[in-house]
Amino acid sequence: MSFHPRMYAAVQGFQPLGELKSLSLDRMVVDYWRVRGRAGAGGRYASLHPRFVLILDDRRLSLSRARGGAAEPAAGCYIPAGLEIWGTLPEAGELRHVDIHLPRSRLRELTEPGTPLDRPVILPDLGPLAPLAGLLSDVCAAAKPSAPRGEALARAAVTEMFHLGRAGQLGHGETWLDTLRAHVLDQMAHRIAIDDLARAAGLSRTHFNRTFRRATGQSPYRWVLGLKLGYARRLLVHGVPCAEVAQVTGFADQAHFSRSFRAETGAAPAHWAREQAAGPNGPIVQDNPSR
Repeated sequence: MSFHPRMYAAVQGFQPLGELKSLSLDRMVVDYWRVRGRAGAGGRYASLHPRFVLILDDRRLSLSRARGGAAEPAAGCYIPAGLEIWGTLPEAGELRHVDIHLPRSRLRELTEPGTPLDRPVILPDLGPLAPLAGLLSDVCAAAKPSAPRGEALARAAVTEMFHLGRAGQLGHGETWLDTLRAHVLDQMAHRIAIDDLARAAGLSRTHFNRTFRRATGQSPYRWVLGLKLGYARRLLVHGVPCAEVAQVTGFADQAHFSRSFRAETGAAPAHWAREQAAGPNGPIVQDNPSR
């Protein structure tokens, strides 16, 4: 079923770099933009439909809900239908971003019951959404875009935006374990060494290992693996291919990911995903973000 997003924007200071790349999916449109902006470029935006924005290359916009209001740094955001947002580019340069537009009815199908769709979500960092945004931009820019691949990546990005928003509301950064969890999410696509975790916690490696085991009852390696596989499960149920899930979650290759996943769940990733999709509740997995 086709869907045509409608958005109002009054912006200044941006120059397009190439043509807009769009991908039409099942009641959803993904746009990939490349623009150059001067410092302070921006304006106001309002959409008749829910909209997600994922900014690539570790860039950010400053967003506020009123002209001259308090601004928040945003690497990614969910903007509810009809909400006017003011955005400013703090530093001059190229800005690449992926936008996902969809009607509220489609968004409700993708999200967990009770998700507040009238409340914006603003993420100062994309964390594990960064590699998903990169893959989505690749699909949009491809000579022959793959709609099934784009559909899977877009669905995963939508649900993960709300997952990360809930995780932030639980107080990430308030304790050393929250700081570590935020570090793992931010570095999800990379190998995470124990020494890196110890430095993030401000402890020596020996003291860190003892403290961590007392606090969690498991080794740092098993804890990190659990976070990575929890994220992998959320991607798999939306149809993201195993090779890309392995890439996004920082495993050495697909074989390494498949072995780790089978050891954790007792099933191969593709088989597990098919069973989840065929279940009575459909393909939505909402892990506890405080895990």
